[in-house]
Amino acid sequence: MARFTAVVELVRPRTLLVTPLSYCVGVAVADHDFDFVVLLGVVFHVLAPLAANAHNAVTDLVEDGENVPGRLKLVETAGVRVLQRIVPISLGIMLLLSLAISLAQSIIWIFSVFLVLGYSSPRFRLKGLPVTGMAVFAMAVTEPFIAGALLADSWWEVPHYDSYQPVALGAFLFFWYFAKGIMKNVPDYAGDKAAGLRTIPALMSSQRSAAWVAAVATTVVYAAFPVLVLVSALPDRLAYVGLMTLPAVANMIAMVRARTQLEYNLVGQRDMYVSVVFLGLLLFAWRPSVGSALIGLLAVAVMVWTDVSGRDSRASRHLDRTEPELSVPGGGGPTGDR
Repeated sequence: MARFTAVVELVRPRTLLVTPLSYCVGVAVADHDFDFVVLLGVVFHVLAPLAANAHNAVTDLVEDGENVPGRLKLVETAGVRVLQRIVPISLGIMLLLSLAISLAQSIIWIFSVFLVLGYSSPRFRLKGLPVTGMAVFAMAVTEPFIAGALLADSWWEVPHYDSYQPVALGAFLFFWYFAKGIMKNVPDYAGDKAAGLRTIPALMSSQRSAAWVAAVATTVVYAAFPVLVLVSALPDRLAYVGLMTLPAVANMIAMVRARTQLEYNLVGQRDMYVSVVFLGLLLFAWRPSVGSALIGLLAVAVMVWTDVSGRDSRASRHLDRTEPELSVPGGGGPTGDR
């Protein structure tokens, strides 16, 4: 049971929600019914971040030892081999699901493998590149949206669009999550610098200046959404989703005022709520229905459950260096450097 609990915390259920939500938004844009095929797609887009989190838990030991020390004990309890096996098993199930869904999803599976493995793998380590790393991170919501928007009534088909609405919304989601990527690296400022990662926050002279960069990027991208709705052909009812600018900016004010690792971590936790609610409202605004509302409420409920139960490897209790450090396989950091 201890091993199972450790695995659950390391795959981080609260972070597995934005990808299926973005997929459902794409499905709504494609005007496809929420049928069994869509359910298969939802499972596909839960497994992708799950595999990525299991993979990152093994490859990010150096920076985690500084940023989230308790995560090392979780890796030790779960077992490195168990976490490593989760990745190919998840990717294999995703392949079977994609073959059952559509040709487009099958092609997207290849790209998903690259995203899962390339972000933090020792060979590519794309997360250590300032712009490329954030672009790969942003695809965590852009790729599911594309997959949903390409869903048609038959295995071979793709929908035909008479407007650029899907492109405009997909581009916004990319930049929206790009800004979130900057924000989520601010709490990891010290550890990322120590590990030599060149994330955008790590390039700043201090954690406070990194927080300001993240705050500005987040504010701009949220404020841009209602403007995008007004100047484009997107449905006018989507504009009210821009109200999420208020909690997003309030959270960024808390970030620039933060001084401790706990305060930065709490900002990151609240930001995921803002992100999930934003996508839930976007889904409901595009397709107002009981089903859409239930999808958003279920996502929020999962987040509340993980936070109340503490089933997350970034829970506050894991920030304290109270456990012995786990030795890093390969004689050093995630790249094998000593």
